[in-house]
Amino acid sequence: MLSSSSRLFSRRVFQSAALRSFATGPASGGEISDELLQKLGSLSTQALVDGLWVMGWPSAQIDGARPLSPSMKCVGRAVTLQFVPARPDIAQDKPAGGESPEYEAFEKCGPNEVLVMSSVGPWESVGGDIKFLRLKQREIGGLVTDGSVRDTDEIIKVSKVHVFQRHAISNESSHIFVFVLTSFSTWD
Repeated sequence: MLSSSSRLFSRRVFQSAALRSFATGPASGGEISDELLQKLGSLSTQALVDGLWVMGWPSAQIDGARPLSPSMKCVGRAVTLQFVPARPDIAQDKPAGGESPEYEAFEKCGPNEVLVMSSVGPWESVGGDIKFLRLKQREIGGLVTDGSVRDTDEIIKVSKVHVFQRHAISNESSHIFVFVLTSFSTWD
């Protein structure tokens, strides 16, 4: 007869194995063709998130991001950029202006890429109309952030970049965080 601790252990092992069987992750990396991107663009966000979970990517989305306009939609390969809280040692080493990591990330984006910016908080602005003008020039597939965006009316009217963000905000937040090239990659 199994003791209660043995039954509990057996049940946990079984539950863990059951969860892994649903979300084991991709067998290997790969590339996403432009044709596949078009097909993925026809699916709902819910279908894509469910598919990512089944493939082993249960937290591969930014929760709570909303489009600036209801008609906005984006699909593309992710170019990722992570923010960290402002620290004098990092700020001192960060290249200025067009050489900074955020502008480097902008240059990696094109029509089939989506810039994914991980902010330090939902109320911190990752940019506005002037900064995002370059994204318009590069005709990127979209921008998704768990932070906030400034100058939303101008972005909608002028730049027409499809932006998904937590909040619209009026202030600039560069004193709160710095851009760091920590997870700069194109995900296929």
